[in-house]
Amino acid sequence: MIRFLLYPLTVFVLVNIFSIADAQIHPKEALGRKIFDSFRLNKFSDFYLRSIFSLEEDQFRDFLFGIENLELRQNLNQFYTLDYPSSAKTAQEKWKVAFAYTWRDQWRHIAHHSPKMVQRDAFDPILREAKGFGIQWDTTRLIGIEVVLDAHWINDRFEVKRDRMIDQNNTDPNTLFFDRKLNYRIKLDKSTHGKAFMIGYAPEDSDKLYKENILGNGSGQQDAVLRFDTPFPDRLYYFCPDEKNAGGLILINDHDDINKPNQRTDILLTFSYGQPERAYQIIVKDVLSTPRGEVFCERPEWLGEVPLPRGLKFTR
Repeated sequence: MIRFLLYPLTVFVLVNIFSIADAQIHPKEALGRKIFDSFRLNKFSDFYLRSIFSLEEDQFRDFLFGIENLELRQNLNQFYTLDYPSSAKTAQEKWKVAFAYTWRDQWRHIAHHSPKMVQRDAFDPILREAKGFGIQWDTTRLIGIEVVLDAHWINDRFEVKRDRMIDQNNTDPNTLFFDRKLNYRIKLDKSTHGKAFMIGYAPEDSDKLYKENILGNGSGQQDAVLRFDTPFPDRLYYFCPDEKNAGGLILINDHDDINKPNQRTDILLTFSYGQPERAYQIIVKDVLSTPRGEVFCERPEWLGEVPLPRGLKFTR
């Protein structure tokens, strides 16, 4: 839906193995609940207000200019094909020039999507798919809201879906950023078979695994499911115990910490329906934080009936 948001993000879920009854709701989790309720109540207006297409022109311009995301900035810079003026010497000065040249085209693309188009292309298809499964929304139950991070084994290391800080001097490019009070599911694909994905307090030390609120740490099978709720630790490491330099640093922040990239995040919604209960999923793609709140930038996708994912339960 947005030309410069070309690839999917990460997503989040309410994992029943972790108790969060007294926790403040993370904005991305709140967005997931709102999106699910918009389908459950057939309330398109609530759905639309959580999309990037509901932003006003000045809101979109200011959000895009200040976004802390190297990949998005690089994508936008590709649309600038002129020579930079001699006065533009620093990366920030060049960004100002390129942004002034490119942002209106991006806004025209956004503004082209009327509410009717968004409803036709992004909202109604989910309801049609659910109807095909005989789902009656008023008896569904939301059981999961997760950030999904796809992980692959490429060039002798784990490549986990991430976006980077604009200033590459701030952090190593292999650093992963996680928020507290948010559930993550790291999905390992076939390329990682035989490569144990571990998270621990020290790099490449399997004796110092992180064990609190985590499933599948180092098992090398299925998904790794984790959540950080406490102020500490604020840093960990991901690695493969059998391979050197296969991972990197994990930095753990509060959701309102500005010293992290504004990451494109895929939100995975898992809900149950029927007797006996069955699990179904919707993925809300490319969620970004804006001064007005969390918005999604790509049409959600109906994933249909799925085996109950690891870490989720039908019963509370």
